[in-house]
Amino acid sequence: MSDGAERARATIRRFTWPIAALGGLLLIGFSLVAWGVSDEGVQPSITGLGRVRVPGATAEDVAFLEEHTMRPGLWTVMFGSMVTVVSVLAWWRPRLRWPAVLIVGLSAIGALAVTIPTLADPGAHLFDQQVQDAVRVESPLIDVGYGLLGTLIVGIALIGLVVAAALTPADGSS
Repeated sequence: MSDGAERARATIRRFTWPIAALGGLLLIGFSLVAWGVSDEGVQPSITGLGRVRVPGATAEDVAFLEEHTMRPGLWTVMFGSMVTVVSVLAWWRPRLRWPAVLIVGLSAIGALAVTIPTLADPGAHLFDQQVQDAVRVESPLIDVGYGLLGTLIVGIALIGLVVAAALTPADGSS
């Protein structure tokens, strides 16, 4: 085996779990920022956890919107927390590698299962039907925010990371 390939394997073994832990924290962080935004009208924004910001709106209007959010980011916070905890444990105890690969991979798939439908129609997945009916607009209620895109990118990166970890022998042998 070439020296370069062995170095690449050693790098993957060394950095998989710190990177996965960072990925879990990023999933949590991206859940706290804008998942949906609009540049029309009052320019509302909503986080994955249902926090609504509407410049110039009354507190009652914002409270109504927050009361009727679906909060899909709660799932990504849960998956991000699992990724972070499991990654730290696998980093600390290398014998936990295979369970960690499985849990991180499934958590990343779970985060994508929440993120991808929300990307397709943010308004429908961030607000319940009562808000949709109250607004009654022909165009999409809300567009994709950077937190939603960040969650998608981190989920894909975590899947790539666990695939690389699974394909890399733990002891350096082929």
